[in-house]
Amino acid sequence: MAELEIPVLPSSSVLEYLGEGAANIVYRFSIRYPTPPPSVIDSYGDGTPPPTELEDGGENYHAQLAALKVFENKLLRVRKDLPTTAPQAVAQENWLRLVKPLFDEDHIVDQCLVQIKSAKVVEHLNKELEGWEKWPYPIKGSLRSMDRRPTKRHGIYLADDEHGLLVTDMTPGELSEEVTQFKPKWLLPSPSAPTGSVRCRQCARVARLSAEKAKQDPPVTPNRFCPLDLVSEYSRDVELVASQMGHSPAKATRLQRWLETNTVLPRLRDMQRKFDTEGIFRADPTTEEFRLAMTLRDCTLFLRMPGLDEDDDKIEARLGDLDVKSPEKAGYWQKSEQELIDEGWYMGTEKEEDRQPLTCSLSPDRWNTDKLPRKSIS
Repeated sequence: MAELEIPVLPSSSVLEYLGEGAANIVYRFSIRYPTPPPSVIDSYGDGTPPPTELEDGGENYHAQLAALKVFENKLLRVRKDLPTTAPQAVAQENWLRLVKPLFDEDHIVDQCLVQIKSAKVVEHLNKELEGWEKWPYPIKGSLRSMDRRPTKRHGIYLADDEHGLLVTDMTPGELSEEVTQFKPKWLLPSPSAPTGSVRCRQCARVARLSAEKAKQDPPVTPNRFCPLDLVSEYSRDVELVASQMGHSPAKATRLQRWLETNTVLPRLRDMQRKFDTEGIFRADPTTEEFRLAMTLRDCTLFLRMPGLDEDDDKIEARLGDLDVKSPEKAGYWQKSEQELIDEGWYMGTEKEEDRQPLTCSLSPDRWNTDKLPRKSIS
């Protein structure tokens, strides 16, 4: 995309902190639209101005409106100043080249570059973040949320980047809508896991994390579900994961119906398989292909559900958080996998004092009876 084609975030934009992950912070923003030109009667009474005056005024107004259209139904995402985050222009080029072609347009969170340097957005937002950490209560004119910034995010601020990203707004558009977001994670067993594993990659990682959290005071129980159930061909698996993700029986039933029929997650699983068949120890983890596989294993699914069950055909599902991973992560990936293998988390042979239940789809003891064939829900 040529530089002149990149939109500029208006300096009058008002931003509100929406949330953050390890690598980015997302803001909701509002922009000031231009005032329509006065009517012919208001401006000129009974007389008629020269045609060029009317045309120039009208054209300028409509040109301004057209330029602002790119900001409609969008959020602003800004990267953090970390060794593992690339300049936004580089990340966007990789996304356009490697990620976007893999999925249907309506199954992915769209994104485009936006210039933020001239409006001193990062400078202003970093001051807000620093002040927020010191004074947890709202102050007049603040651009941040009413809630406190998560403690684990303190001390990490935004990178002085020329660009941010405009991303599809997947927050509820109506009061009756509900948005569920989660990370599908590894939808296939790890290629480097030991033969006979009774836990998949994510279940092994969650089991290890659960053992660590259990030693805290008070103990913390991480959210857990088996990612393999999301794409299982067995109705019992799908029903189980829907119940674990749904906050009510009605929502769980709707989730199950969607899981039974969607094409987004099976496509994601197939792309994870395509780009890594060998595993972290046999493949070169610094290649684009492997880093793309790891990106697909750490993306987020946004599921926007209408308020009425009869509108389930209008459920919107998009994959986001798909910036291609940095080669700097290779050492961390290898270390994490080796720990899961050496400490017995894949095989269910972890230390007795750390023992966790076998709830993974790979565990032969999870069900007392044979799995039932997958069935549609009426």
